[in-house]
Amino acid sequence: MAERTVYPSYRWFILVVCCCSIVAYSVDMIVYAPILEEVAGDLNVDMGAAINLSMAFAVSAAFAMMFGGMIVDRLGLRTVFVASLLCASVPTVLMPWIGHNYMVVFVGRLVQGVVAIAFATIGPILALWFPRKEHGLAGGLMMCSLSIGPALGVMISPDVFAMAGTWQRTVAILSVPGWIAMLLAIMIRRRPPDPDPADLPPGEAGSPATEMTYRKIFAMPMTWVGTFITFFNTWGIYGLYNLIPPYFAAASPIGVGLGAATAGKLSLVLGLGGIPAFICGGIFFDKVAKGRHKPAILGGFAMTGIFTYLLLVPSIYQSMPILAACLVLAGWGMSFMAPSLSAFIASNYPPAFVGSMVGWWFGFGTFGGAAGTCLAGIATRQSGTFYWALTPISLAACVGLILGVFLNSRNRAG
Repeated sequence: MAERTVYPSYRWFILVVCCCSIVAYSVDMIVYAPILEEVAGDLNVDMGAAINLSMAFAVSAAFAMMFGGMIVDRLGLRTVFVASLLCASVPTVLMPWIGHNYMVVFVGRLVQGVVAIAFATIGPILALWFPRKEHGLAGGLMMCSLSIGPALGVMISPDVFAMAGTWQRTVAILSVPGWIAMLLAIMIRRRPPDPDPADLPPGEAGSPATEMTYRKIFAMPMTWVGTFITFFNTWGIYGLYNLIPPYFAAASPIGVGLGAATAGKLSLVLGLGGIPAFICGGIFFDKVAKGRHKPAILGGFAMTGIFTYLLLVPSIYQSMPILAACLVLAGWGMSFMAPSLSAFIASNYPPAFVGSMVGWWFGFGTFGGAAGTCLAGIATRQSGTFYWALTPISLAACVGLILGVFLNSRNRAG
């Protein structure tokens, strides 16, 4: 009898569906940012209230991830992908008809945030479809979609706005990636293979899944330390992607005053810089760190903390080459550590709980993005400047750096 292939090549199609779904999710997240002044003007609200539209998306995404992991574990990938993408795409495509009242748009952003359930599929895909030796690379490829989406969104949003004439039509047109991802998700037909015993977490091979419970999982120090690490990691990711475009576009003294087109190009630099960061972070985890998670986490927080603060220095943002370099390095830090976090989860929890734990870590963590965005809106409204919106990103990175020292694997030091 022919030897069974434990991890079939079909796993790469599953990875592609996940990547397309995360691209759609992150496009929906970022599409408002480059044209935020136009959104605020059309809805007759101040910039702080307009920023809160991003906060609404982040809050909804946080809850969706937290509970989405359990949904993934029970209903499977195809159902989760299709349902979450419908939540994102339907309100967006209807925006030309419903997007003329601030509260309606706010509720629409809450509904769109449910698409973040798709993000909770990363852990189960790694644990069930890929061998441990590929966790870093596969996780990096899926995570890099978080940069591809914002890069795509900030690059074409101003041009689509110029063509479409209204921000409502702009976001409706940019719902296309979500519909494409949905069609791919409908094509998923296979069940995941049985994992190789060698790829189960230490102590799990041959033991019944019932030996592990949520009570035991939430009693583990690594669960809480990791949760708050992702809280501050997501604070940085959401803050950079949602605040950098309006910071550069808004007129002085609120922002730098470069205009929407230049701000979009600079934000594209931020997004494009994150794409190789995710992939390099995955390869670094597999090949250089040899499965150790701390080097990327500690280095990533340090890099983001330093270079985000430099974006506020006049001598930096007045020099376009230096500004672009700082943008890349600020975004690189948060992105570089992400594959180590996802691989850590896939490697330290039983497969039956991986989806729930990815959902919990990144779901609770997304409250960091919501908190940072909410505080940014309040700070911008009260101070009349983005300074106190961006400085907390550096402070959050400092806290994450300290927590990273204490994140240890389940059965060994990190």
